[in-house]
Formats: sequence, C-alpha cells, structure tokens
Amino acid sequence: MRSFEDYCWRHLLSEEMATIYAAYHRERRVEPRSAVLIVHPADSFTPTIGDWVPAAEHIVAEARTLGLPVLHSILPGELATRRLAPRPSDHVISRHADSAFFFCDLEAALTRLNVDGLIVAGGPTSGALRATAIEAKSYGYHAAIAEEATADEAALLHKMAMFDLAHKYADVMAVDELIALLRHAIAMKVA
Repeated sequence: MRSFEDYCWRHLLSEEMATIYAAYHRERRVEPRSAVLIVHPADSFTPTIGDWVPAAEHIVAEARTLGLPVLHSILPGELATRRLAPRPSDHVISRHADSAFFFCDLEAALTRLNVDGLIVAGGPTSGALRATAIEAKSYGYHAAIAEEATADEAALLHKMAMFDLAHKYADVMAVDELIALLRHAIAMKVA
C-alpha cells in the first residue's frame, strides 16, 4: 500500500502541513459488508481531472463478483453515467442535494442491505462525492474511496477535497489497493 500522503495532493503539502496532518494517518481498510455507491454527476459535468469511469467499472465488476450490493445516486431528471447504468438488481437512489443521504432513502436502503461500509465513486469530488462521504461517516458507515474512481471540474478543488476526505472522513487509496483490502476483509470474515 502506498504511504498515506502519496496520492494526488502530495505536491500541495508543505513540510509544516505534513507534520500537522501526520496525526490523521491511520491504517486504511475496507469493511467486508460494504456496498458500492456510484455518485453519478449531473449530465453537464465535464471533468478536467480524472477519467473516473474505468476505475468505477472495475470496482463495480469486483463487487458483483463478490456478491456485494451496488447502489446508484442520481439527480432527478438526470441520466446515469452511460457505462455505469444501473442493472435491475442494483438500487437507485434519487439524490436531491449534494449528499446522497440528504432527503432520500439511502440510509434505509443500507440498513436493509445490512452493510457497514461504503465504497464511494463518482463526482464531482469537491461536491456530491465529498458530501456523501462526510454523511456516510456521520451515519456510522466506514467510507473507502479509490482515487482513480473520482473526478472533478477543477484540479485544485479535486486535490483539496481528496486531502480533506483522506484525513478526516474516508480511507483514500488506489483502486487496486481498495480491491485487495476488500478481498482480504471478506476472506477474513469467512475464515
């Protein structure tokens, strides 16, 4: 696993900031009873950083192989990201605000599915994805985010949001790290 600060924000850290935020470093993990939540951006979303869809496709495929639930948070009147369109077995949550939890039944769906963790992908990183990860923590769900499965319209906002998420609200890692931790967590649960 890469070091805690070895992600998209690393070049933004001064030596002083690295010292201050070292207190937030922790072992990253993925819960064995996780669900994947795709936070679909608005149709008008044009990312300047991150082609998040291939990484999200990889995570969704792995989740389906492992029998984990897949949920989609979509704005009313908007379409799901084409290559990640929901399947009949997936759960679709209508998102009325940035957070996929706000004014909708996401928390009730997660309770029914008996999950205790979320793997969150989508965008924009500095908007809906960040708001959803913060609310996930507030509701008691452990959130994990694959860096490559996120995108934003502004590089600086993306990096700042990922930094903030990693240090306070969610475990940020590379997609391969996330999948390896997920497989390990499920294997340990079964053993």
